[in-house]
Amino acid sequence: MTQRQFHRPVPLADLDSVGAVDDPVARSETSHATAALLLGDADGQRDEAATRRFVELADDIGFEVIAEMWSAAPAVSAPGALWRLYALRQWIRSAPRELSEMFSEGQRRVTDGIAYEEILAGVELPAGPDEVARAIDEILVGAFRGDVVIALLRAAAFVGICAEGTEADATNTRLRRLSRDLSDAAVAHRRGGLN
Repeated sequence: MTQRQFHRPVPLADLDSVGAVDDPVARSETSHATAALLLGDADGQRDEAATRRFVELADDIGFEVIAEMWSAAPAVSAPGALWRLYALRQWIRSAPRELSEMFSEGQRRVTDGIAYEEILAGVELPAGPDEVARAIDEILVGAFRGDVVIALLRAAAFVGICAEGTEADATNTRLRRLSRDLSDAAVAHRRGGLN
């Protein structure tokens, strides 16, 4: 007989203090708790009522305030992953043409022989900018019902392909790092959730 693996409960977020937290420890705790409202645990379990309240709060105070709180979190954490998804979404919205060109060039280079298997592993087809942005939007408003691991891997693959499509060394380095961060977050979530 197999015993069920114990999962920590999703932490409760003090939604009244979001955006007004000055204490670094309390800010970190609030950051992690709010991120857990959107991502849930490794099994996708979350408190739907609290998630709805969080989304309403985000509408009231502006999502930028919450995203800024997530920005200080380590890359392989729930708030760190959400910060990176948020930043990617902002980039897609602010430079759609540039990103589409990078993605197209990157796809051409990947299909012309550049191996990118470590990022594309487990991803059926590389998602384009619109698909990635749509999934990120769903995650950030608590409407995502798919597998967060797959969403993170698809975002990582997209960013990795964009890295292949640029000649600028600094941009390539940043994009590869972002791709690796998203991929590492996906692996961590699959292994038991992001802290």
